[in-house]
Amino acid sequence: MTERRTKRRYAHELYPHGGEHEVRPLAVEVPYLYARALGLEIRGTGWFTVEPRTVAGDRTWHLIDARHRAFNADALLQGLSGQEAWEWAESRALEESGELVWERALLYGVDPDALKPYPCGPEPDRHEHLSPRDARGAATVTVVWIKESECEECTEPVEVPDDAA
Repeated sequence: MTERRTKRRYAHELYPHGGEHEVRPLAVEVPYLYARALGLEIRGTGWFTVEPRTVAGDRTWHLIDARHRAFNADALLQGLSGQEAWEWAESRALEESGELVWERALLYGVDPDALKPYPCGPEPDRHEHLSPRDARGAATVTVVWIKESECEECTEPVEVPDDAA
């Protein structure tokens, strides 16, 4: 039997969580933390329609915390420490758009376009297609009025064993 799934993956699928009580090298943890922060973005989710609003608020706090953790780990990986590390991380974490998270993720080899945001509310009835990026990294965005999970271009076949059905 063949089913379809989105081509984009959740952050933990591309950058797995560490094992229980595992302390991983920062070179492994920093890309994971940036991928997690990108996965917690609200853009591309049903965040705006979630009720009760406390659920949406919780998601926002998780996003803010994920950004702080990623920037702090990044500062340590760069060899910064103490107040210098704290100021470097905090000055970036306060930027609201998430653009700096995106840029730092790219620096560590994380492809933000390959990440699907974790669900928060119903899947939106529309999604975006990006053109190939130009030399500056810019892409044209086209809104497609269908759910990503139903889009032929954004999904791929997955073989499911007959006994799993």
